[in-house]
Amino acid sequence: MRTVLALAMVALLLAPMGALAESAPIWTTARHQEDSGTFGGLKLALGNGTVSASTTSQYNDLPNIIEVYTATWCMNCVSSEHAMDQATEGTDSVLIHYHRHWFEIEDPFGSNSTEERWVAAYGDSSKDNVGTERAAPTSVIDGQRMHSGSSPKGTSLVDDYSQSLLVGNRAWFMDGTIDFSVDFTDGATFSWNFDNLVFSCADECPPQTTTPWILFVEDSARFEAGSNGLDDYVHVAHSAVQLDGTNGTATLDIPTASDGEDMNAVLLIDWNVEHPPEPGFHNPLPAVGIATFLSLLAAIPLTRASRQE
Repeated sequence: MRTVLALAMVALLLAPMGALAESAPIWTTARHQEDSGTFGGLKLALGNGTVSASTTSQYNDLPNIIEVYTATWCMNCVSSEHAMDQATEGTDSVLIHYHRHWFEIEDPFGSNSTEERWVAAYGDSSKDNVGTERAAPTSVIDGQRMHSGSSPKGTSLVDDYSQSLLVGNRAWFMDGTIDFSVDFTDGATFSWNFDNLVFSCADECPPQTTTPWILFVEDSARFEAGSNGLDDYVHVAHSAVQLDGTNGTATLDIPTASDGEDMNAVLLIDWNVEHPPEPGFHNPLPAVGIATFLSLLAAIPLTRASRQE
């Protein structure tokens, strides 16, 4: 009887673990680390490339960053992008669409630089999640939460994306401003500055890195030969340029828009917190596992006693 009670207690402790295993998460970690992501989203409309422009934003007023991997032949990209449009309606969000470019014969958009940024940032997580570094469709919100494919994990894709947007950016900042500008006096010279961002850690902050980028994004580009039937493709990323430092200037070549004068420069900032390994013994068992292990130890004498009776 005592053995039966001991085994029943173990079963009760294991039950929560089984429930957790059965409930799939809505998203996966985009960069294999919780304390990393992307913020910024400051946008400069470049127009015909003759009028200088600038913008400043408080950190707390920054938009959600939504990076999407897509292709003009991808049929299920259409449903996922429409769902994202519904989820972001009425929100402050900046969308950037990376088009498949490497070894691509049908999609005219994208570039080596946009492919390199996507693979460097999200390729490993995408490969672990769906078996390839460049899977269309894939959406990443705030550089942290990856949604792969067009099948919802919850009640609908719109609900999945909406819940992910509500999480917000979990960067280690709490205040400060970001400045972004372009001057056309002598070429297109871009300036950025986020020196005064304030970290939110109470004690000494762990080591962290920030890497700024400028992405050139066209509002809408027409391609009637696309086999997924969209004809007009929005938020098209033409190139990605990695910058250096929390402030600086860089003179860059602006890609030619496919049609019209709707090219934008978007400032993104990747962030990463480096956590040193904790000193001392590393316990490989989670908290529930420890409880289960202790219960098994407690059951041993009870089993022996029942055998002796």
